[in-house]
Amino acid sequence: MAEMVWCNSCNTVVWAYDHQRSCDLRGIVNMMGLPCPNCHRTHCFDGWGLNSLEEMINHYPEEVFDGWSAMKYIAKHNHLEWKPSPDNRWQI
Repeated sequence: MAEMVWCNSCNTVVWAYDHQRSCDLRGIVNMMGLPCPNCHRTHCFDGWGLNSLEEMINHYPEEVFDGWSAMKYIAKHNHLEWKPSPDNRWQI
């Protein structure tokens, strides 16, 4: 349903997509040693995803109504800058 990856070094969400099943994408990015598109550090990613919007809506406030709002809510409450790739490619 939704997936995002952020860099723990620069506290920036660098990739997000709302039609992606949750799949530990941050682990894949860390394993491949991809550099952060923002600060160029490697092996410093974390992420969040959900497969059921219904579960998210039942546990979070009204401001969460779809995959994008859920990801933005999580980013905001983790003090992350919202700066995902505009075309869903890993841009360095």
